[in-house]
Amino acid sequence: MEEQSLAPDGPIPITVITGFLGAGKTSLVNGLVAARSGGERIGVVVNEAGEIGLDGELLGDVADDVVEIADGCVCCTSQGELLEAITRLHRAAGRLDRIIVETSGLADPGPVVEALANITHVLRLDTLVAVVDAVHALDQLDRHHSPEARRQVQLATHVVVSKIDLAEDGAVESLRARVGALNPDAQVVVAPRGTLDPELLLDRFPLAAFEADGGHDHHHDHDHLDVQIFSLELEGELDAARFDGWLGGLLMLNAPDVFRIKAILALAGEPHRQIVHGVHTYVESTVGRDWEPGERRTSRIVIIGRDLDSARWGDELARCVAA
Repeated sequence: MEEQSLAPDGPIPITVITGFLGAGKTSLVNGLVAARSGGERIGVVVNEAGEIGLDGELLGDVADDVVEIADGCVCCTSQGELLEAITRLHRAAGRLDRIIVETSGLADPGPVVEALANITHVLRLDTLVAVVDAVHALDQLDRHHSPEARRQVQLATHVVVSKIDLAEDGAVESLRARVGALNPDAQVVVAPRGTLDPELLLDRFPLAAFEADGGHDHHHDHDHLDVQIFSLELEGELDAARFDGWLGGLLMLNAPDVFRIKAILALAGEPHRQIVHGVHTYVESTVGRDWEPGERRTSRIVIIGRDLDSARWGDELARCVAA
């Protein structure tokens, strides 16, 4: 790593954003970057569990530069891959004032912390944030199939509770209690949509706490999760009604086993991208940026789940392409 080019004026602060599948990590990263102080330059490293990277495009309009690590997770690939991504970020963007690392929802953040803590002369680990979904997190934290969710909370300096507008009465307080039992030292931040003050998460200098922990044993293996990740890319525009029918059928038959859906869609007759996020039965669709004149229109979809007939659903999705 080229130390002088990376940190000529001292270590660069890094904020690591973790959280289980669909918790709202990308939305939080977008909010932190958009709320930057005047002139601050922020770069983002995005790690996705899938062959097709989507989050980098969703962040590209707000961050000064984005580097993706796709088709794996930074806790399972070499720590050098993460550091190389950070190096590439600097080569592309020049001197940055802050770096945000968004991990895959399946990542154990322990090895990420270790990688960053070993180069404190270049990078300064600032905060480790775990995002927990007020609707689904209690089940995820107690489900034996989701140890990553617990690990993310246990190592966090800050826990952000998202989607409180969708939660049932009492769910947030129950989640606060569960988080407190797992990590009594973490600061819990309840985040109504679009109102989070970035000063609650940034510049908290928690590195000493990680050093005192003495490191983390890493026995992480996604195989026990029985997780499938399948990525689809379709040329041409999709018929909106057919796609809605396809998605409805997928969720009707498989909702408990659909952990995460992410998609950027090209819909027939629409001048803009359609962004789809889903967790189990909850699906949100928003308008993305417009397609540029002459730009190739493709739809990209990533589904993370269990016991899904990927061949069947892939074939049926292909039939949604407009004539």
